[in-house]
Amino acid sequence: MSRAAARRAAVLAYSPRSRELIRRVLRALGHSPLVFTNLDEFLALGPGAANLDLLLLGDVPDTDSQGRSVATCTHDLIGSIVPVLRVPMQQQGRALRQRGAVGGMVAASPRYFSDLYRVILSFLDSLGFASTPRQLAWDRYAFHPTERIVTFNDEKLKLDAVDFDIALELFYGAGRPVAGAWLTRMLPAGEHGANWHRIDNLACTIDDLRVALALDGSNGWALEALPGAAYRLENRPPHRGQPALARAPLAAAPKRRHAVPAADVG
Repeated sequence: MSRAAARRAAVLAYSPRSRELIRRVLRALGHSPLVFTNLDEFLALGPGAANLDLLLLGDVPDTDSQGRSVATCTHDLIGSIVPVLRVPMQQQGRALRQRGAVGGMVAASPRYFSDLYRVILSFLDSLGFASTPRQLAWDRYAFHPTERIVTFNDEKLKLDAVDFDIALELFYGAGRPVAGAWLTRMLPAGEHGANWHRIDNLACTIDDLRVALALDGSNGWALEALPGAAYRLENRPPHRGQPALARAPLAAAPKRRHAVPAADVG
């Protein structure tokens, strides 16, 4: 077993979005995370927690429902040797510091999957931990987080942060219905996207992705809307002679309704 495969990376995060995105990044970098949803689950590790190779704290409260300091309890359990990275994805514009990391502190406040990917990769590199990035690929479609690029066939499409995360979520949920509410839940609260189209008009974003990524079945994948504001991406063998939808960069698409002017934070 390789060193990376044997590494014990723990994730403590209270929000489903934070847990899932951190887990996906670690797996994409070739690691197998242990995921904990609350402080009690993590404390149940007991003395074995000191044998962890690293701990990532996602969206954790300062104090839990019993009034305990999450940072203090985790630090008391793991000691000062285990490196810790705090990645509070729900808090915008603030860099939080956490004891126990390289140099004593690590500051991070990523908002999207690609930001989180870069932060965790940099953290692992700073520790000297070898990572083996795995391609995020579904047949002809490959996602490249550091550049927010999707490639398929001879196409190479750069997406904004919101469109990239929604497209990636659809592929992770391929073959089953994905509720629109879940898609918006997997974005930062109040997000409008780099093109500043209101994400509450999710149907427009889905339509843009269907066209831009040719998810019409011509490349083996078809994206369809379902009753109840849900969507499903299915792997379907392309039909001979089936025309592909005309494709254009998402930034060139007509503005969606309720567009609001603001600066790009993606």
